[in-house]
Amino acid sequence: MILFRADGNSAVGSGHVMRCLSIADAAKQLGEKCIFVTAADDFEAHITSRGHEVQVLGTDYTDMEAEDMPAILETYKPSVLFVDSYFVTDKYLSSLQEYCKEHEILLAYLDDVLAFPYPCDILINYNIYGKEEDYINLYEGLQIPRLLLGTTYAPLRIEFQDRTARVARREADSVLVSTGGADAEHLGVELLKRAMQYPYTFHFIVGAMNPDKDKIRELAAAADNIVLHEGVTSMAPLMKACDVAISAAGSTLYELCATQTPTITYILADNQIPGAEAFSAKEVMRNCGDVRILGREKLAEKLLEEAEALMNNYEDRVQISQNMQIIVDGYGAGRMIKEVFSKKA
Repeated sequence: MILFRADGNSAVGSGHVMRCLSIADAAKQLGEKCIFVTAADDFEAHITSRGHEVQVLGTDYTDMEAEDMPAILETYKPSVLFVDSYFVTDKYLSSLQEYCKEHEILLAYLDDVLAFPYPCDILINYNIYGKEEDYINLYEGLQIPRLLLGTTYAPLRIEFQDRTARVARREADSVLVSTGGADAEHLGVELLKRAMQYPYTFHFIVGAMNPDKDKIRELAAAADNIVLHEGVTSMAPLMKACDVAISAAGSTLYELCATQTPTITYILADNQIPGAEAFSAKEVMRNCGDVRILGREKLAEKLLEEAEALMNNYEDRVQISQNMQIIVDGYGAGRMIKEVFSKKA
């Protein structure tokens, strides 16, 4: 049995839960039962719809030290515990590691930000910027956990395990727009207003916790070139159908790589800065900057201008798609689970 400790809500978005779900789905294929432990019930229905159980703590997701995780572990007796949260502390992980060691539970932590030397057995950073030397420096003088680093471990859903090369269209006409599960910066509305003026069809993904749903629906109803997608359960076909994408620099970027969709990206939180910069440095995606610095009006204008330039450059789109195919193959979740259980054995 595997336990996942992760949260998703309008403040932190859906990324932690969604990537853990991909790992859980891969584990389920190998016959492992998976249970999610969450502070609140925001994603309970979504998790159960994927065939996994949920234990809701009813706690403050920002105060993880107040949780009684040992009691949860004693109840379920898992063989592996995955923790995925930006609100972990050294004290929280240290106490968990002590308990897990005593009860022969493998403790794995998913990291994005290298905040401190995480006490755990396995440390996972599947991001494009995950580098061994950074963790050697972070753990200077301390024992380094087993490291699983790089995009080879990017945990994507089964639908992204398609290695068929994208065939770029010379006459591009469709743009996918994803502003994340919550869009706290309200960029979606600003993009939609401006997209109406372009001669392309825009497919807007409306996140489950988007605060502007009603306004977006109202605007889209008056525009012939706007198509809204809500409650999407299968993203890969939609990504493959669009010529170019505009996306926040979160986990979605790895899905876009797997579908080889040329992408214009932007930053909306500190944890997205390394990824956006790394993708840009490798000439895989174009980074238009930070919404908190540029403001949503200026950023929306820049994103659409860059998207139009890419739509009109067939050669660039072909090259970007080829670069993307090298980075992500869609099998990272299964690869990760097998590596974790090889350590357990």
